[in-house]
Amino acid sequence: MREKVSGRAGVTAFCMAIGVAPEAAIADHKAHLNEISRRDSLSLDDVVCLRAMAGNWTEEYMQGWAAGFAEGRATAVLRLLQGRDIEVTGNTWERVTTCSDLATLTRWLKLATTVTRAEDLFTEPPA
Repeated sequence: MREKVSGRAGVTAFCMAIGVAPEAAIADHKAHLNEISRRDSLSLDDVVCLRAMAGNWTEEYMQGWAAGFAEGRATAVLRLLQGRDIEVTGNTWERVTTCSDLATLTRWLKLATTVTRAEDLFTEPPA
């Protein structure tokens, strides 16, 4: 991820050096950072870092955004299961809502479309 950000910063600097208006170059740079941050392959820390760079966020805002993003992904997992009429126990609810790992939440969200029991979310993927 750092290579992509570093490369993008170089492109932005080059654009400005050849006469692209600084406002346009910076706007393009921020848009690209936002696009990178939408990819599921990034960790939540990477997503927050990219969003923060694009939006000049404070540390407090970054922490709140990360918590809200993870909470939204967890809610999506639970709502999808409920929408498929799959029983969600208190233990499952607790495990999903306390998870802050974006990769895990993304995996659970994908599994929630096919599992027949909520507990099946927590089986380890094959190596």
